Amino acid sequence: MFKLSALVLAIAIAGCGSNQVKIEIRGGDGQFVRLDANDVQYKFNHLVKAGTYVLPEPDSKIELGGGSYAVNVAAGDYLGNEVLQVESPPLWGVRIYEAIFDIPASSNAPFKREGTILYASTKKNVRNWDLFTIKADGSDRQQLTNTPEPEQHPSWSPDGKKILFTRGDVMSNIDLYVMDADSSNAVRLTEHPERDQRGVFSPDGAMIAFVSQRDGDVAVWLMDADGANPRKLVQGGQPSFSPDGRRIAFTSAAFDDNAEIYLIDLDGSNRTRLTENRRKLDLFASFSPKGDRLAYNSEEFGGQELMLMRPDGQGQTRISIAEKTYEQEPVWSPDGKGIAYAGRMGDDEYDIYLIGTAGFDLDEMDAPPLMPINLTDNDDRDDMSPSWRPY
Repeated sequence: MFKLSALVLAIAIAGCGSNQVKIEIRGGDGQFVRLDANDVQYKFNHLVKAGTYVLPEPDSKIELGGGSYAVNVAAGDYLGNEVLQVESPPLWGVRIYEAIFDIPASSNAPFKREGTILYASTKKNVRNWDLFTIKADGSDRQQLTNTPEPEQHPSWSPDGKKILFTRGDVMSNIDLYVMDADSSNAVRLTEHPERDQRGVFSPDGAMIAFVSQRDGDVAVWLMDADGANPRKLVQGGQPSFSPDGRRIAFTSAAFDDNAEIYLIDLDGSNRTRLTENRRKLDLFASFSPKGDRLAYNSEEFGGQELMLMRPDGQGQTRISIAEKTYEQEPVWSPDGKGIAYAGRMGDDEYDIYLIGTAGFDLDEMDAPPLMPINLTDNDDRDDMSPSWRPY
């Protein structure tokens, strides 16, 4: 009798109620948007149209108890983020939690294939990197360098008239150079026995952030645009200036025993960690033109996937759902609605790809609604490190 009473009491306490999350997406310009509700329901991260979506299915974790659950929507130059505070299910009935996303008109128009993309390329059988440009519409491919030394990691100056790049290899030395956009007037900016690489201009063109091992640490350094006044900023690599020039996003494993993405002020203060994925790498953060989002690639889901987030670390949204592809080094289109990246699909070589910020889905889909554009499509070359100029 006691056991039966205890069972009845347990059922009464547990109740028959449930939680549901209702997600409403408004706008979207009739285009697909990215709805990432993986926090609410495992693997619910899909390309969808505007509408109402009710989650979860009965076996979802949100049915079992309360907590905080993030829902993110990426579309064009929009990234929405809602965090729902969910309580334990009621004793009876259905408690509904709502997340509403209003995408402004024209925000989700297709990204413009305008401007010029700069990148590094090498033949597979002869590893000697050179610099190339190609229009974002796929036309007018040009080779800029053809020297015995490898040239890599190119980056446009803010006005698009100069190119910052590295020359040298790991067997000798790597230093930073700058040249005109037509490849003339190359000038060496650094000359040090240790490697100096992955340089980027500040938005006003007066400063360069770069990665150096000159004092033993792999660290982000700053120098004047002519190579003068080098000074160490922080241990880490892969720097990206915010559009206002006040902060730098970078990757470092020096502070938390794992490669995470951080922000830091130019005077070295206010270091802030944005990602936290133990034993998984987060790499290559890149500020959007407005500074309202960061694109990066992450190994959080097993491969190298494209991700978006806000500069405060919120709204972390996976936009490439594909186990057999690799995406890295993302940079933004000038209108902030698309991304260029170095990617590999299956057994292909690395090429430069373009995709809108809603991304693409390949896993468990017979007919993917969106696919990345293979811009360079080289069968016998690796193409890496894109940089996108508006014209």
